[in-house]
Amino acid sequence: MKAIRFLIAPVAGILAFMFGVMALEAVGHAIYPPPAEIEALSRAMGDAMAAGDTDRYREVQAEMTPVLSAWLGDAPVGALLAVVLAWIGGGVVGALVAAVIAPAGKIWFALLVGAFDVVGIVMVTDQFSHPVWMPVLGIAGTIAATGGVGFLLARGRPRPRPDNA
Repeated sequence: MKAIRFLIAPVAGILAFMFGVMALEAVGHAIYPPPAEIEALSRAMGDAMAAGDTDRYREVQAEMTPVLSAWLGDAPVGALLAVVLAWIGGGVVGALVAAVIAPAGKIWFALLVGAFDVVGIVMVTDQFSHPVWMPVLGIAGTIAATGGVGFLLARGRPRPRPDNA
């Protein structure tokens, strides 16, 4: 049973991380809606992904890159901060899931999810021109938060002391 939990923990944690980021970004978009052009391009990317049309996906992505990069330069700070909080929050959700499932090495499983989060942050900020503070805060916050989750869950419950009677 332990071996199965060692295999399931990272997969479940990474899936929870991805869904956590998507859910938290949806909340951010509800508070700070992106421009209509970005919404339309996002839907087109999603449709291309669902259809398995890689050519259309690349085409839309090429259209999206300059539009999103230009908007990021003028976006409200709250909208950008919501994205950073989604990155960190998604990492926390994934780290929590991985560490709870893992029978041992909870810190390492939590940090593994954090590492996937960091890779995602680097990829996104490399693709689109984000303000420098976003990846810095996102990466530092993710490492601290996922490591903290792993540490807290690794401590567990204190063991009962034997009676010295």
